[in-house]
Amino acid sequence: MKPQTTYYLMRSGVSFFYSMWLTVTLLYHTTAVTTDPLLLVLLGVVLEGTTFIFEVPTGVVADSYGRKRSIVIGLILMGAAYLLEGSFAIYLTVLLAQFLCGLGFTFYSGANDAWLADEIGPSAAASVFMRGTQFSQLSTQIGILSAIVVGQGGLQWPLVVAGVGMMVVGLLLSALMSETGFHPPHTPQPVFQQLSQTFQHSLQLLRVSPRFVTVVLVGFVVGLSLGGYDRLFTPHFLLNFDPPLEPVVWFGLLSAVVSLSSAVMLEWIRRRARLLSAESVPRLIAALYGGTILGNLVFVFAGQFGLAVVAYWFSQMLRATTRPLIIIWISQITESRVRATAISMYWQLNALGHIVGLPIIGWIGRIASLQTALLSAVLALAPTLWLLLRKSVHAVRSEDDA
Repeated sequence: MKPQTTYYLMRSGVSFFYSMWLTVTLLYHTTAVTTDPLLLVLLGVVLEGTTFIFEVPTGVVADSYGRKRSIVIGLILMGAAYLLEGSFAIYLTVLLAQFLCGLGFTFYSGANDAWLADEIGPSAAASVFMRGTQFSQLSTQIGILSAIVVGQGGLQWPLVVAGVGMMVVGLLLSALMSETGFHPPHTPQPVFQQLSQTFQHSLQLLRVSPRFVTVVLVGFVVGLSLGGYDRLFTPHFLLNFDPPLEPVVWFGLLSAVVSLSSAVMLEWIRRRARLLSAESVPRLIAALYGGTILGNLVFVFAGQFGLAVVAYWFSQMLRATTRPLIIIWISQITESRVRATAISMYWQLNALGHIVGLPIIGWIGRIASLQTALLSAVLALAPTLWLLLRKSVHAVRSEDDA
């Protein structure tokens, strides 16, 4: 099977079951596990804290022992987490599930995209990344609708189905995936010394590449802002508006529309993939984040449900389009031997932003108001525009060859 086909199948399968989980998990936490705001925030802190702690170490594993192995481990752990969460609506059990989910994500993230870049090359991978994201978004819509249907029998059932399905995808990939483009280092050195050397190569990248420093700083700011936004937009919808349908239905339908719109936008960008250079990509990301901020501001101050829905759709459509562009940019400015670790470092700083931002934004919401907390989260994204549009980001062309 061609690497491109395997990648599309992987992205489609993972997105289908991930979207089933994501569609109901926050509602499940609120309705079946606990209504305590502090305990709800703690679930997010555990998930992101686990990602922060393990993102780089698991990326190093992928760069030292193979992307395929890391991907399979990650998907099985994520599936086990979903299954555990849906099987027992007990707070401590769900807390453990968040830890397993975060750990599994760190094995999968970075390794999946680094695997494709190694198999077909970074230049050819740019178009495939975006096509894969389109497959992912279409699968997301099907997964959302499936969650709505399955969830009619109880919010736990989409979680259980997603857990079993994710583990099956992991086992299938263990049989289908090739790994010919990546060659793990073969040295007589002890395991931890080998891992240490791979990690040191990544630290060296931070020292010599201003653009990669910018990438990880953007990851931190995005996590700082959108972590709080993601936790608070649901209660903002539920408490300040009167939706016409059941929450699981209109939340799911709204997510499906966001996903479809982003797929259309990515197709437009994909057809111009040859124009995506390491200098032009950050400008495009900045434009998308600028639109995200504008849409989120309208959402915060919207007085009508219809306007809030349109603003949320607009901002999240643009936000969803940025992820493959970030991966493309990292792939363009990093070498194969540290690519998975570099992508993992982005997600680690993103997780750190969540860890720092969630308590602060939650505290603002407690002493002021939910709307003030949301506004703080939205404005916290603004520094990404300065980071991405700095002259040093675009002027340096050969830094990564140093």
